[in-house]
Amino acid sequence: MPFSSTQGKAWIERLVTRLIHHCKENSILDVGAGAGTYSELLRSKLPGTHFTAIEIWQPYHEMYKLQQKYDLVLSEDVRTFEPAKRYGITFCGDVLEHMTKEEALQVYEKLLTASEFVVISIPIVHYPQEAYLGNPYEIHVKDDWTHEEVMATFPHLGLTHREGIMGVYVGYNPQFQSKATLSKANQPLTAVYALYQNDQQGVRRFLQSVKEADQIVLCDIGATDQTTALIDEFAREHPAVHLQRYELCLSPWRFDDAKNIALSLVSPAMDLCICLQLDEYMEPGWKEQINAAWESGITGFAHRLKIIQPDATELEGWAQQIHLRKGHLWKLPVHEVLEYQDLAIIKELNQLTIFRQPYRDTTPENYEKLLEWSVKERPNNWKTWYHLAQVYARQRKWTEAQTAIDKAASLPEMNPAAIYRLKYEICRELQQTDQALAYLNLAILHLPARREWIFEKATYLFQLGRFREAFSAILEAEQHTAVKMDAFYNPEAWGDKFAQWKQQISENVKKEGFTL
Repeated sequence: MPFSSTQGKAWIERLVTRLIHHCKENSILDVGAGAGTYSELLRSKLPGTHFTAIEIWQPYHEMYKLQQKYDLVLSEDVRTFEPAKRYGITFCGDVLEHMTKEEALQVYEKLLTASEFVVISIPIVHYPQEAYLGNPYEIHVKDDWTHEEVMATFPHLGLTHREGIMGVYVGYNPQFQSKATLSKANQPLTAVYALYQNDQQGVRRFLQSVKEADQIVLCDIGATDQTTALIDEFAREHPAVHLQRYELCLSPWRFDDAKNIALSLVSPAMDLCICLQLDEYMEPGWKEQINAAWESGITGFAHRLKIIQPDATELEGWAQQIHLRKGHLWKLPVHEVLEYQDLAIIKELNQLTIFRQPYRDTTPENYEKLLEWSVKERPNNWKTWYHLAQVYARQRKWTEAQTAIDKAASLPEMNPAAIYRLKYEICRELQQTDQALAYLNLAILHLPARREWIFEKATYLFQLGRFREAFSAILEAEQHTAVKMDAFYNPEAWGDKFAQWKQQISENVKKEGFTL
């Protein structure tokens, strides 16, 4: 067919627009141009690149106005074509299946000799095809290519990409280019974007850790300290770093809108984005890890997040702050979530850690209003109702807190351990002892391997003066020896502080005349 399959085209566009800059010859040869698909895909993006087309079927020249799409159009059979010059990149898009295997190999080797790179796009399934519009050259002569056969047949293939029924293969001419050049051109371009306010304490550490990024976009959302001056100073000291700073004014304020603006300022040429805070920083070698793990088709990476508390305690968990530049949008005014337009495919990066070291309270002034706004927009998001219940509880709005946490508990995918823990805390403050203990027991039931919440039960019973029950609970807690440094971690439940609590509880049990 004169029209090529769309499968693999986005991958080809991304690669070729970068690969051409590694070529000594700024030219492209499109073999079997058909309707001019590759000209339409690439010519506007590569000003100054010379495009030549070979199309054996003369009627296509006029039908698809090839003279307007290419600098030069040749009406030749590629099997007898003798290149008179060298090309940077040659396309064999839906071409080699129209000839025998032996002819395909001869054509490829001839074109590779006259090019720095050859891009093959070919069906890799059984795909018969007859003549089209009277064109006998549209017949598939060899209609059963497979990926394995392509790899075994054509030499010097340095990159491959499979998408649906199509395989894309890039060969390199070892006289002029190398596989390493292909790999370099295929590496992802990664941008970092962030909002900042009064972050003078962490800004230089942040910038030093991300300076390897291909682009850094920082948006000032109201800094009144020296953060902006320090950013500008860093930019002057590191002129090779692609750092851009903007002032962002947004009313009414929403975190999702602010992040979406920052994301929109990232160049469309970037493949990946990392959304950070200025109290965060990347570990050395982060870019090499991302490059090594990168593969077409994934939409983001899951990675480790380590939060360093003011007391130097380190909490660990998982996060997804690395995502494709295209197709993502932030949602919700606060506790915003990143959503992909299609099915998200997340790859784990077990060895990559992003560090966060908080140095100021980042809670927005209108936090309660933003949460109330969020639950109106997404009433089925349990986490937003949970956070709203926490805010109401801190403000001692008990009725509102109970309503919010009950709503969270009714929603799918809610975390029952977290829900029952907050229900316990609300009932404890309301001095509803039996209900509080019932909810705490339920929280323990849903997170049975954790010492912290059994320890919480022991201390609560101690405060109630129920010393024997408290001692039984502290002995149960002591049996759990695995420390997990996450959001549920409580240093009071470990080490000397735990021993002191145990001693205090046991002494009160003895005072009541019980033998331990």
